[in-house]
Amino acid sequence: MRTAFLLAAIMPAFAAAQPAVEVRLGDPEKFTDFRTSPAPGPAERAGLAEELRRHVERSAGMRLARGMRLAVTITDVDMAGEYGQGSHTGNRDVRVVKPVFPPRVDLEFRLSRPDGSVALEGRRTLTDRDFLLSAGSQPRDPLVFEKALIDRWLRRELAAAR
Repeated sequence: MRTAFLLAAIMPAFAAAQPAVEVRLGDPEKFTDFRTSPAPGPAERAGLAEELRRHVERSAGMRLARGMRLAVTITDVDMAGEYGQGSHTGNRDVRVVKPVFPPRVDLEFRLSRPDGSVALEGRRTLTDRDFLLSAGSQPRDPLVFEKALIDRWLRRELAAAR
């Protein structure tokens, strides 16, 4: 009885100390296609990973109901477009973005209620063949299509959990 009382007293403080959204990425070096150049270095992939992590935190944080917690692990990314034969101009390789090369994000997630019980969890493979029509335009953002894909998933998944 005394233990239950103590747990009830410290749970709100413990919950407040945890971030509402926790995002982890698997090994970006092993992702299917996670690069902005044909021969990326670890720093490039780490920068993309950090940008994607921050985006998921911000986007999910705005959509979560009060007290809910979301843990997301991104296990693979295949960015929209492809480097390949005929995809270079002069000496500079470019990513060719066409509907036949849609973005794909594989992830695992757990959505928890304020009391710590699981509201929803699972694995998802996110992809969208119509990504060119629905992503909006941020031409300087190399992750524009992947971010839009994640935002659509968050809208659907978090709305369904309410």
